[in-house]
Amino acid sequence: MTESNLTGLLIIRARYLFDAEGGEHRNGASVWIEGSRITGVYGNEAPATPWNATVLEYPNGCILPGLMDSHVHLMYGTEDRMAGPRSYEDVNEVDSDSLMLLRAVRNGYQHALMAGVTTMRDAGARGRITFDLKEGISAELFKGFPTVQASGRPITMTGGHFYFCGEEADGPDACRQAVRRLAKEGADFIKIMGSGGGTYITDNRYASYTVEELRAIVDEAHRHNLICTVHVIASQSIANAIDAGVDSLEHYEFIEKDYTRRLDLALAERIIEGNIWLSPTIQTGYRNMEALLKLKEERPLTDWEEESLTYFTWKQEGQLYVTGKLYELGARRFVMGTDAISRFGDYALGMELMVEAGLPNREVLNSATRNCAEDFGILGEVGTLSSGKIADITVVDGDPMKDMSAVSRVVQVVKRGYPLPMESSEMFPHGPGAVTHETKQGPRPHNPGIIRE
Repeated sequence: MTESNLTGLLIIRARYLFDAEGGEHRNGASVWIEGSRITGVYGNEAPATPWNATVLEYPNGCILPGLMDSHVHLMYGTEDRMAGPRSYEDVNEVDSDSLMLLRAVRNGYQHALMAGVTTMRDAGARGRITFDLKEGISAELFKGFPTVQASGRPITMTGGHFYFCGEEADGPDACRQAVRRLAKEGADFIKIMGSGGGTYITDNRYASYTVEELRAIVDEAHRHNLICTVHVIASQSIANAIDAGVDSLEHYEFIEKDYTRRLDLALAERIIEGNIWLSPTIQTGYRNMEALLKLKEERPLTDWEEESLTYFTWKQEGQLYVTGKLYELGARRFVMGTDAISRFGDYALGMELMVEAGLPNREVLNSATRNCAEDFGILGEVGTLSSGKIADITVVDGDPMKDMSAVSRVVQVVKRGYPLPMESSEMFPHGPGAVTHETKQGPRPHNPGIIRE
């Protein structure tokens, strides 16, 4: 598609359409686009096609609003990070900020071209990596790149989860200053590490911040018109975050100090009554579990591998249970997010797992479109298909309203009216992204280990 085509009328036709506004078409539909905006959404009653229009047709396709990811870490995506050899610690010890920035560009394009993601929220990066990425996007160095909302450095206690990003803060005053620093640098939202996580020196059974510290962060963020989202694995961290008035919860695994998982019904009710957004990142351990199960079919697992399989199976079962139970209790403000997954572009798995957890297909589709847009504060521009909105569109092969696996078959992505060249995904190969530092002693070693989010 040439640049000249984009100044005229572009029509996308498909068999199905889901507009995320309560409407859908199953016997023919089209979206009409001029420049970067949608000018019409039709079923099979569309007007006659003008002679000079560019038409893209997908006879078995479904037109969706551009998919959104509420939780990414663009500087990672280092292939087998969660099972080794590239742990958080290894990536941060070995890789420079410049290499991470380049990898972030690759990962963003992979997510767009392979998964249909047109908007994403980066929930934590080192230094200025994502701020610099946003400057590159603003300078129009990339074409068709997803919209990125960036938190920059997540606020964490000294030695807390993601301490290596560089925004450690203890006590209400220091926490408030951290928000002001990030707001000055251009943060679109504030990310808090409310409990331990996958960083080796932390423990995800315990809360990292007191309610007083969290309230200082939330209050200062809201004074700057920024929302607050918080990483919460431990049950106590969920309770503290609710007391502090946060806007969104990430992971919410309800882990107790004895490493059991107990869904606290009183906390669940408070989450629902408080209209708090829920980002389950439901797929984070799945690929590790899948790989170990496959390996087990080929040979006996080592003790360490058996321990890992037990952990990842427990984790996956828990994620499905908690999200399904919250939906059953009345929660509806779910947003689709992937986290620091091994491969960018592996997005549809999360949507399929949310269906497995018990959410109806339409609720899951909403979680990936209009819910994210509302949570991000951009529903007026994207997130649904309607006239006047920015033309961010994803076309998949099949009908995800009946079969969510269709979302794994992305056939076309349109970003601000520009149809991405889908074959260019081959330009951004998967891989651990590790530089081999050859010395007289040989390559630099990696640090293996289990990552517990």
